[in-house]
Amino acid sequence: MTKNPEQQHQRRTAKDIRREETRARLLNAARRLFAERDYDSVSVTEIAHEAGVTHGMINVYFGGKPGLLYEIIRNNNALQYVDTVDTSSSGDPALKQLENILFSWLDGDTEDTRLLAVMQSYSWVWPIETEHDNQTVRANFKEAMAAIIRLGCDTKEFRLSLDPEMTAKSIWAIYTWGTRAAIFDGATALECHRSIMAQVRQLVLP
Repeated sequence: MTKNPEQQHQRRTAKDIRREETRARLLNAARRLFAERDYDSVSVTEIAHEAGVTHGMINVYFGGKPGLLYEIIRNNNALQYVDTVDTSSSGDPALKQLENILFSWLDGDTEDTRLLAVMQSYSWVWPIETEHDNQTVRANFKEAMAAIIRLGCDTKEFRLSLDPEMTAKSIWAIYTWGTRAAIFDGATALECHRSIMAQVRQLVLP
């Protein structure tokens, strides 16, 4: 019997819901296992077993274990970007905006330092296609940061000679290296933030 369009839409919707539930279970399982051990020692079979699905589902939804890890990275970035946009529209002085954004990133990234280490390591070896996709994601963050730098220059809070785009890239690098203290030295988010902001202030203030 032929289904009417409304019934077909409902059937597709139910399928989509099951698909998203399976994706979510796989992501949660992978996140737990990567954090407990490390990326290389976790097998797709273990992830699938933890999620309660067959290991073939990892290939179907993510194209393999690397794609699964990258999806975790994308999800983290998406949450951080929301915080970044909210903070950059707060109306606070430019330096305060930078302080709040960087602490927000640190608070999330250092919550699980083992997973952070796995994600940073993978970013150096992932496929070129993944790098191109991530460059687009990073560009959004850097543009939001550059807008804050422009604000600081316009209000003369920052050095007028700053190039906003280049300064945003520099702050990104300071942040990335600053998180290593959390991974290797056990530094807290607040301790990392103090060190990072000391460098940022030296970079941007007159």
